[in-house]
Amino acid sequence: MWEQLVGVLANMLTLYQELLAISKQKNAVLVKARTQELETLTKQEELLIIRIGKLDHAREKLLQEITAANRLPGEALPMSRLVALAEADIAEQLNELWRKLSSITAELAKVNEVNTKLIDQALFFINYNINLLTQSATSPTYAAQGQQGQAAPARKVIDRKV
Repeated sequence: MWEQLVGVLANMLTLYQELLAISKQKNAVLVKARTQELETLTKQEELLIIRIGKLDHAREKLLQEITAANRLPGEALPMSRLVALAEADIAEQLNELWRKLSSITAELAKVNEVNTKLIDQALFFINYNINLLTQSATSPTYAAQGQQGQAAPARKVIDRKV
């Protein structure tokens, strides 16, 4: 079981490294506003996330088997406690893999935060321009003899015949 856990964590590490590389590429694509490249990277990212999810499910199943085999409580145990149950060489591998996974996920979170800000800025710019294009012309607030003025018709982005 321990060797399987090491294998699953090693595979997860590889996939997270690929995901980090894609997120960094995504950052450059967002800056250059290349939508087709962004779509391709997003599809690759989705596939990696699905694979990571499957590996994470396998990891959880292995952890349940390990806790049951060692007659430990069913709640989630910290990795440090589980590693203490393994043999020295396996424990060392698990600690190293866990350290690398933690480091990569932290870096991935930072890159994703920057990407989110870039996407938000792009959406703000798009919405600003749409509002600018569709903004209605202002009309006087009041008309003659104290009557309220009528609002000018709003501009339309798309003209269509019905």
